[in-house]
Amino acid sequence: CRYFIICTSVPIFIPPIFILHCVLTEEVAKPKVGLQSEEEPEVIEVKGFWGRLIKGCVADLINTLQGWESILLIPALLTVLDEQQNNLTLDQELLILALLYGGAKIVGRILSVFLLKYVSFRILQPLLSVIIASCYLSLIFLDHSLVITVVAMGIANMCFCVTRCELTLMEFDKHYFGTERLVLGAGVMSGCAMMGAAVGAIVASFLSSHQAVMVTFVLSCIQVVTFCFITER
Repeated sequence: CRYFIICTSVPIFIPPIFILHCVLTEEVAKPKVGLQSEEEPEVIEVKGFWGRLIKGCVADLINTLQGWESILLIPALLTVLDEQQNNLTLDQELLILALLYGGAKIVGRILSVFLLKYVSFRILQPLLSVIIASCYLSLIFLDHSLVITVVAMGIANMCFCVTRCELTLMEFDKHYFGTERLVLGAGVMSGCAMMGAAVGAIVASFLSSHQAVMVTFVLSCIQVVTFCFITER
């Protein structure tokens, strides 16, 4: 089962993205047909493209890792609690999973509409990353509490959804990458996000739940620092 999860999580379409980018560099000249717009396309140039790309890739990779890892981590945490306390029925576990997977993420999507509009990036995203790191830190020291586990993972999933929306917008932001290298930036960031999904599946599958929580906590702290250095948005 673990190897199946890894095989289905590995982004096999990343190499074709780079192949297409390297091969299709010249555009075929097409005859101009019909009326042409007198307005020239907007050209936006940015400084420090590679630095922007590295920061965006790190943030995107860690964010996707958090989301995909939680799919396997939450059932593992509930299994550990069930073995220690023996008071969870199957119906209760399914209800908890529905709340954490569906309810928390729906609330996070709704909140993202308002938070991304009225709160600046440099305030919102580091704050959300600190909240996620705090949630995983609480699981490290209070991993035997069902209430703490449900609340912490619920809050972490809500914050993940808000950050996921922001990073998706960043991938296609011409003011962040510039118009000349927008396609390259979006492709590399999307590829790193898929790599994060694969790494998250591996961490949750092959490490114990406690070890997976500790790894995610460390990566969440790195995400906090990364968002603090993204000053271009």
